Amino acid sequence: MLAADYGVAHTTLGRYFARAEVVRQLREAGQGERRAAATRLVAERRAERAIRRVAKEQAALARAQARRAAAAAASAPWPPRSGEAGWLDERDRRLPLLRADLRTRNDELAERAVEAGGGIEAVIEATGLRTRENVLGAIDPAILVRAFDNDAASAGPVDRARLRRLLPDPELVRRRAAGETLRRLASDYGVAHTTLGRWFARPEVARQLHELQRRLPTAAPGKAPP
Repeated sequence: MLAADYGVAHTTLGRYFARAEVVRQLREAGQGERRAAATRLVAERRAERAIRRVAKEQAALARAQARRAAAAAASAPWPPRSGEAGWLDERDRRLPLLRADLRTRNDELAERAVEAGGGIEAVIEATGLRTRENVLGAIDPAILVRAFDNDAASAGPVDRARLRRLLPDPELVRRRAAGETLRRLASDYGVAHTTLGRWFARPEVARQLHELQRRLPTAAPGKAPP
């Protein structure tokens, strides 16, 4: 296919790709793609954790407001007062609007997609918001949490188990050599910091880390930071 597109024989392309400098370029390109993929995955995991945290906070706020409303109703005078006194009573019982009270058309479309079993990609398609970033910024976090759960369920039990295992890559060693803490890295890679500590203690990994620390001008010599 490549040979036809470039108007040469496939053997010519084969010799070209066998050159040392081309092999090096291909290897570097592959490493760059893997680093970019790892960076995207870390960003997606971080964004999901933030959305789940906000949704949890919103749910707690809704429960608190429901308790306050019930207490206010129980203590309200009966029969209700009229005139200015009644207006003041109503104002005192009024509560701030919650995110669920501010649902948009896109929220409604997203909820339908999620109720049908769709995940984040289904929400993007249903709302026309085009990108994951747009969806995470515009849709009610409570809906997004259900979309994340749908994605996890569709991945199957094997994939969910992999989320609890360390999947190391060259970027992990580079970040550790540059001085990032085990707890920060563990959060990004979805594992316990003790798991990372055991992995970095492996002789072959420790050698890689030591060599990289020597080459990095900003890395401190000796032991990696805790």
